[in-house]
Amino acid sequence: MMTALRMEIWKSRRRWLWLICAALLAVELLWIFWAFHHPGEQDRQKGWLYLLYNMPLLNGVLFPVIGGTLASRVADVEHKGNTLKLLETLQTEARLFHAKLLLGMLYLLTIVVLQIVMILGMGVFYGFYGRPVLLDYVQYALFLFTACFAVYAFQLVLSMTVKNQVVPLCIGLAGSFIALLLMFLPYPLPRLLCGPYGFFGALSLVYMKDWNRDTRIFQLVRIPTPWGSFAVLLVWMVVIYLVGRIVLHRKEL
Repeated sequence: MMTALRMEIWKSRRRWLWLICAALLAVELLWIFWAFHHPGEQDRQKGWLYLLYNMPLLNGVLFPVIGGTLASRVADVEHKGNTLKLLETLQTEARLFHAKLLLGMLYLLTIVVLQIVMILGMGVFYGFYGRPVLLDYVQYALFLFTACFAVYAFQLVLSMTVKNQVVPLCIGLAGSFIALLLMFLPYPLPRLLCGPYGFFGALSLVYMKDWNRDTRIFQLVRIPTPWGSFAVLLVWMVVIYLVGRIVLHRKEL
């Protein structure tokens, strides 16, 4: 497996995958600068919870597109070179699929770690009151990585199955709108049933209440950790993996 992973890393050397990750982090950094460019007293008091409340919304909009683009770039090298049938003589389709999953996992893990460092650093820079609850941010990182990896795995199956990469990219773009729409629904069930895209909101740790339109004062509440939604996401990941194995095994290379 390590040999297959090294081959995937070698094949992706000039695919500019790191640039995709850098673009995502740059957009999120610019958003934090815009949101807190003149932090008031309320912003500093609720800053750490405010980040946990708003980042899932931003992730739900950006990560389906990033996951679709990353999966497309990883799979497109095989379609362009028409090497899927050639690689099948050297390794099984399962090993190739696993190697591409691991490659995407490495990039996504890097993105999540850098995002956590970035938002914690911005909180310190803007002088948020108190200290962040590290356990909350560890859980946030776990949920974010798992949701991103589920989206990436789904998009990878599409990208390896469909030769025209416009199709999975359009599905990734539609996933961003689906994730955004599901965050405004009052009931959690649609988020759990609409594939991996709904879990950016379903795994949120902070809830807003008592919004006053005149004074613009609101309360942020740390809700119980949604382990049930996380378990449903794990089930989705297993389903995506099994369906991907079956589809790629039956695909006419």
